[in-house]
Amino acid sequence: MDNIEDKYNAALAHIEELKLEISRLRGVLGALEQENPGITVVESAAHQYSTVEDKLALYKSYFRGRDDVYPIRWSNKQGKSGYSSACANEWTCVCEKPRVKCSVCKHQNFLPLTSEVLSAHLDARQDRTIGIHPMLQDETCWFLALDFDKHDWIRPRGRGILHL
Repeated sequence: MDNIEDKYNAALAHIEELKLEISRLRGVLGALEQENPGITVVESAAHQYSTVEDKLALYKSYFRGRDDVYPIRWSNKQGKSGYSSACANEWTCVCEKPRVKCSVCKHQNFLPLTSEVLSAHLDARQDRTIGIHPMLQDETCWFLALDFDKHDWIRPRGRGILHL
């Protein structure tokens, strides 16, 4: 491959190989979509000129969890911090914190995750940090967690290897 024509022909051949691979992968994707109709493919991403609603929709598609409740970050004077479910009755006359945990409180009135709540979380001018409850009520989850913090993460452990 010393001359430019050989390099050009090699590049054209590589392009054809890539086109075949793209076609094959589109077929695989189509088959997967038919097998699992719950899978959605986002065709276009939001950009800087997108509406706030489009940006929030994209964010929700990436960070998907329960929308009937969400955790909100708290911190106290002793420097402890954590997350607890946002509740309309928190610190009202019926709230029995810290004696009664929110999860067993008979006055719990958890707040839903709305676009307004999410927008406030994403607004850098507001000091409001929320989380997400990834486990849905039917015990399914949209998250996939991978742990790469050890130097030997690439070595497979057991039979739990995922091939995509």
